[in-house]
Amino acid sequence: MKKILLLLTLIIFTSCISRNNEKYVLNESTVILRAKFFKIETKNGIHIYHFKNDAIEGVFVKASDSILTNSNFRKIKLNKKYTLVLNKQLSYASCFGTETEEVSYTENNVLVWQTGMKSSYFVDCENIIGKKINPRFTLIKYIDPKEPKNTK
Repeated sequence: MKKILLLLTLIIFTSCISRNNEKYVLNESTVILRAKFFKIETKNGIHIYHFKNDAIEGVFVKASDSILTNSNFRKIKLNKKYTLVLNKQLSYASCFGTETEEVSYTENNVLVWQTGMKSSYFVDCENIIGKKINPRFTLIKYIDPKEPKNTK
């Protein structure tokens, strides 16, 4: 009877643990998340990527003239989930001013994002080059538990 109670307790405990994390924040500016691209625009030599998941909707820009030779990168398909390594621009609030600042981001004379849009703006996505993505991304590259050794 004790074994059955222990087994049921373990089953209930493990079923309550979330295994579907949608977002990992590595530091103030780097976010790793799984999302689907719902729109990719090409204007004036840039690609504007629009993506979303359950927690966030966002946009970022990449140059369209990049030359790619790495065989790990694959063509991006719409409405397919990918792991994205995104960089946000850090902004610090003023403790003296109470007025809100209107911000807009323009690349190659194309308005990409402005205050009031429901999406978030990201400066870069590290695992995308041109219109291709590295689907073999792992967190190991970004999280290294070993401290670098001092060589003196």
